[in-house]
Amino acid sequence: MSNQMTAKFRQCDIALPNQCILKCKMCNFWQNDLAYEDPGWLGVEEYKRILSEIRDFVDDPFCVSFGGGEPLLNDKLLEAAKICRDLNFVTSFPTNAYLIDQAMAEKIAAAEISSIGISLDSLDRRTHDLLRGKDGCWEKAVSAISLLKKYRPALSVNILAVIMGVNLGGIIELARWVYAHPDLHGIVFQAIQKPFNTSSPDNWFELAEYAELWPSDRSAVNAVIDELIALRRSRDRGFKICNPVSQLEVFKLYFSNPKGFVKPRRCHLADNVIRLDSFGNVIACEQMEFLGSAKEANIRGILYSSKARKIMSSIHNCAKNCYHLVNCFYDGESK
Repeated sequence: MSNQMTAKFRQCDIALPNQCILKCKMCNFWQNDLAYEDPGWLGVEEYKRILSEIRDFVDDPFCVSFGGGEPLLNDKLLEAAKICRDLNFVTSFPTNAYLIDQAMAEKIAAAEISSIGISLDSLDRRTHDLLRGKDGCWEKAVSAISLLKKYRPALSVNILAVIMGVNLGGIIELARWVYAHPDLHGIVFQAIQKPFNTSSPDNWFELAEYAELWPSDRSAVNAVIDELIALRRSRDRGFKICNPVSQLEVFKLYFSNPKGFVKPRRCHLADNVIRLDSFGNVIACEQMEFLGSAKEANIRGILYSSKARKIMSSIHNCAKNCYHLVNCFYDGESK
C-alpha cells in the first residue's frame, strides 16, 4: 500500500469477540467471560452497512474472513456471512469444530460459507485433546468434516495444524491422512507462536511453562519440515499442503532463531487486507493506532485518508520481529 489511492484490497479480516469454550495451551482466549457482551460490539445492521461500503470499491474475487476466539460462539457470524453471500463475497472462518452438530452444519450450509478451516493438531486423539484442553475435541473435529460436506458439498474444508514440540512426531502422518481424505481440500500449517492473550515476554519459548509447545530439537524440526517440502514438491496438488515451499523454509529459519527477522525488506502488513475489530475499528497493525472507526465514517474514506498513509508508512519502515509475517500474513518473501 505504498500508494494508498491505488491499493487493491483482496480480503477483509473481521475479528469477532475473543471468546472460546476450549482451553488450548497455545491460546488464553478461554479466560475471557463467555457471558459478557459489550454494547459497543458491531451489530448485524452495522456489518451490513460496512460490508456494502466495501463492496463499492473492491473487485472480485474478494474474501471476507471471520476470526477471533471460536467464531461459531457468536450468533452474528452466520448472519454477517449471509450478507457477504448476497454481496458476492467469498467467506471463510476457522473453527475448533466443537459446536458443529447436524443443526449447526445445516446453518453453515444455509449461509453458503465458502471455506472452513478445522483445527486438528494430531491424529492421536490424546495429543489433540491435551492441546485443546477438553476431552472429545478430536472426535468433534474429525466427525465435523463429513457432516459439513453432507449439507454443503461445495464447501472447501481444510485442516489447520500448528507445528509444536508435542505434536512434531505426528505432523507427517497428519499430512498423509489429509492427502488421502476425500472430503478434505488441504492442510495449512502454522508455526507455534507466543500464545494469544498472554503477557509473556518475547522470549516466551525459553520459559519452562511452554516447554512442551516449543520444539527444542532443531534437527528434528528441520527433518519434518524438509519432508513436508519434499511431499509438497513431489505429488499432485502439492500433496494438499497449502503452504508454499518458501513459507515452509521460513518456518525452519524461525524455529532455528525465533529472535531473528525473517523479512529482507519492509513489512507488508495490511497492504492488501482490510482489518476490522469487533468494535468496528479499522486496524493496520495492533502495535499502532487505529486508522479510524467504521462505525463513525465510511470505510473507504478511512483507508484512503492522510492518517492511513502516515500509519502505513510507519509500518513499512518497522523493523520489529513480527510472528504475523511467518504465519497468517506471510507473503512469499523471505531471507
